[in-house]
Amino acid sequence: MYIILGIIMVIFAWMQLAYGRLQKHKNDARTQWTRIDALLQSRSQFILRLMELAESHDFEDRELLAEMYDLQGGYIDSTDRELISESAETVTPLLDRFLHQTKEHPALWENEEFMELVQELSEMEEEIQLQSSKYNQFIDLYNEHRQKPSLKYQIAILGAMPLRGIHLKSDELPLIDQPVESPEPH
Repeated sequence: MYIILGIIMVIFAWMQLAYGRLQKHKNDARTQWTRIDALLQSRSQFILRLMELAESHDFEDRELLAEMYDLQGGYIDSTDRELISESAETVTPLLDRFLHQTKEHPALWENEEFMELVQELSEMEEEIQLQSSKYNQFIDLYNEHRQKPSLKYQIAILGAMPLRGIHLKSDELPLIDQPVESPEPH
């Protein structure tokens, strides 16, 4: 009887240890998300400011601006990481399209504030990439750990859902180590 009770206790301790590790990965991801969330809020403010400058310089593609305004520059004030990630990911190709189209407006690229904002946004994108990579590593550890046999029953009972990472990559922002130059007029 004591042997069976001892085996049950060892199995229970093993399952608790595995669940504790799962929670650690989840908490690490949550902590990392706090950094990303702050960066995404700042990023949206930079995007909105760039759009205001473009509007003041008679940027023609009003539909693109409206779509980016509707997305609030890529940030939704929410506690749901999935919604925030989705909004940031949705605005990224629009931002690329916007920056590509601004190259047709030399007056914008001669504007010192616009140039500074693009440079700061570029630096911020690099930091977001770095922080997102760390966040995604924690998410991967969490999701991999969920698959362990010691957790299958606990997950079935407690419902630990898989988490999704964040994937942002702007193709139009200049690299940090290269100075931002205004495009050649056509």
